[in-house]
Amino acid sequence: MSKRHLSDQQKRHIQQRRAQEADNVALRTGLVVAHHGKQVLVEDTQTAERHPCTFRQTLGGVVTGDRVRWQDNPGGKGTVEFVEPRVSVLIRPDTLGKPRMMAANIDQVLITLSPVPEPNPSVIDRAIVATLDLPAHPILLVNKVDLLDAAGREQMRDFLREWTDIGISALELSASTGEGLDTLKGMLDGHESLFVGLSGVGKSSIVRALLPEGSEVAVGAISEHSLEGRHTTRTSTLYHLPSGGDVVDAPGIRDFGVWEMTPEAVLRGFAEIQEAAQDCRFANCTHRMEPGCAVKQAVEDGRISERRYQSYLDLMEMALSKHWEG
Repeated sequence: MSKRHLSDQQKRHIQQRRAQEADNVALRTGLVVAHHGKQVLVEDTQTAERHPCTFRQTLGGVVTGDRVRWQDNPGGKGTVEFVEPRVSVLIRPDTLGKPRMMAANIDQVLITLSPVPEPNPSVIDRAIVATLDLPAHPILLVNKVDLLDAAGREQMRDFLREWTDIGISALELSASTGEGLDTLKGMLDGHESLFVGLSGVGKSSIVRALLPEGSEVAVGAISEHSLEGRHTTRTSTLYHLPSGGDVVDAPGIRDFGVWEMTPEAVLRGFAEIQEAAQDCRFANCTHRMEPGCAVKQAVEDGRISERRYQSYLDLMEMALSKHWEG
């Protein structure tokens, strides 16, 4: 799918609006802590109070994690007038193939999985590609390890070895028993982190376990403003952790596509292939049919997993097809 380009008139309009808002002292600063439909919940930077707001359509979208300037309208909803430049924004295709922003200004993504539902390695590969492309730091988070016996845990570690062997961090924990939570708190401190994963892996349970008892009041406040509240997460919601750092709990997904995936992004997600490719006979080797391909040799020798190799080829083919369409 080709990129949507703004016209010169639209660009000038945006630049003029930004210049005007930069000089508008009446605007308040805030942080978007939840998003639902055409509304967002904005946390006032000075008072920490939360206000339901609409946002100008000319902004092109507002997402959880955005730092904004907003107008407090007496007797009604506030209005987000300006979005500060983003450090990063994670975008994935929705079920109709349209771009959907998940979170902004994150530097760490917790790719959450569990024994049930069964992990999907292809989804993990795509999530890692998307995370590194932000760029952000990916961590594999295995929840519900209390459901596994010793043999099951070892089997899960074997499953994860495809990624841990190339330097991706992994952590075992249980939101139910508290195992691993202290280690996780240390990993989250000082970071803006996003939890992603298939529906049912327990992302929201982990977030609740990280928050102090009684903090569901914050979630209740979101429901009160007709955004989304308890139980199944349907909108990305940001929480401040007492141990340090912020986390965003995103809705569960059945799959994980990568928006505007590029060949460079795919290669970053497959470090073992990137390393082996340095020894290929041809600099432009596609690692398919060329003679002297060091990647194919590494697959034959068992140094690169056959599954990861096939996943790389599939994603690269997808990225190249989008490149030529663009």
